[in-house]
Amino acid sequence: MPRMTITLTASRQQALRETAARRGTTIAAVIDDALEACDIKTWQEATELVAQARARASLDAEEAVDLGVRATRAVRELRSA
Repeated sequence: MPRMTITLTASRQQALRETAARRGTTIAAVIDDALEACDIKTWQEATELVAQARARASLDAEEAVDLGVRATRAVRELRSA
């Protein structure tokens, strides 16, 4: 698995350490879970999801993208509320 170096504030790093310890897991697993919860996808994964949605919904490209954008915004608004 590729490695990455990131810069965090001391408090964010401490929060990650505490969360990992509380869950009995690694910091990498905490970050991976957070990215999954935010539905972070590669461009290729996102493109494949749009293609699948278009095939199932009989939408053209513009309609599919519009639907995806609206759905993403709705989910983000719910999470931020």
